[in-house]
Amino acid sequence: MADGFAVYNLYITKCRCRNMNSSMKEPLHIAFARFMAGTNAVQFGDFTLKSGKKSEVFINFGEISSGNELIALGSFFAEFIVDKSLHTVEVLFGPAYKGINIAIAVSIALHQKYDISIPFAYNRKTPKGHGEGGNFTGYDLNKAKSALILDDVITDGGTKLDAIKMLSSFPDLKPKAVIVGVDREETDEDGKSCRLTLMEETGIDVLALTTKSEVLGFR
Repeated sequence: MADGFAVYNLYITKCRCRNMNSSMKEPLHIAFARFMAGTNAVQFGDFTLKSGKKSEVFINFGEISSGNELIALGSFFAEFIVDKSLHTVEVLFGPAYKGINIAIAVSIALHQKYDISIPFAYNRKTPKGHGEGGNFTGYDLNKAKSALILDDVITDGGTKLDAIKMLSSFPDLKPKAVIVGVDREETDEDGKSCRLTLMEETGIDVLALTTKSEVLGFR
């Protein structure tokens, strides 16, 4: 086991136990919310989001930039993927930019924690016109038939729909699920969950390790 996993294992031992005299662990969604709230990726206060909506919490996975936190992040996602029996896919796809670090961290964690080897790929924001060229980097998506799309949060679902459309350019490749760290629990004008709406529109499971409400519980 890599030395860096000592951080994750210590976290699991100390933070997921409900009390010091119990070996009972918190559910993963609560443990992940606790982990996120303890990083610089989560800020509590009064914020105006890109959509113009007000929020009591700002979540920026780009702030998870240290090796220790990336190991923990990847390990939580890997645990979730294995628990949901989604580890049989052929590639992990991380949409630029936040999804890239997640896909890499998860690929490493799956291998080191579960001896499961799944390569990763990601898109470029600007297509490369020299060298190998193209829109994508990492595993050759032409060779894959199934993928997990990994990203940071889901708000209105627009960027996740873009990722699904990107992969549709590979006729043999089908996304098995979209997995995000946090569901911001946004609703449409009819009050319906944006995450559930995206699932209905695409026929693809959209899953979240935790929710905004659960993160707010650790203010």
